[in-house]
Amino acid sequence: MTSKSSIVKDRNIIRELVQDPRQTNVALAAKVGLSEGSVRRRIDRLLAEGKLQFSAIPSAAFMGRPVHTIFEIQSAPGATEQLIDKLAGMPEMAYVYHVTGQFDIIAVGYFASTNTMRRFWTESLGHLEGVMESRSVMVLRVAKRAHEWARDLAGTDDEDEEPGWDAGADPGLSGYEH
Repeated sequence: MTSKSSIVKDRNIIRELVQDPRQTNVALAAKVGLSEGSVRRRIDRLLAEGKLQFSAIPSAAFMGRPVHTIFEIQSAPGATEQLIDKLAGMPEMAYVYHVTGQFDIIAVGYFASTNTMRRFWTESLGHLEGVMESRSVMVLRVAKRAHEWARDLAGTDDEDEEPGWDAGADPGLSGYEH
């Protein structure tokens, strides 16, 4: 089990990286009061454990996919995992979630046009084995994205919070996912 002080150090590193992910380990070490080697090892461990990710996030519109759509999918009994795997393998899908509630799956996709989205919904998604019902919701405006949430979270003082993400919690339920 990781000590609370170790978790606090890791969270401080993550907070600084969220603010400036391109800073050097030397600069980061100075900000968090650790050696460069310690920071490097901690970052490597956090990456290996899936507690930290680095990625470039392009604009979907710039990449030619301005139509942002959320699909709510109800699956047949026993078909959820298979559907999740199929959806996750589709290039149109950016996020696929197994959820509670009326629907079993939420999938978020980006499309070149509303016609492309409609064809995907009626011809691809609508014909997948195990889909009982699906609804689509087109996003009109995104007010906040995951990387912006991470910046907001980085500004909070949660050192007294229980270290749930390190206490054997399922990483899929940790809040680190998009």
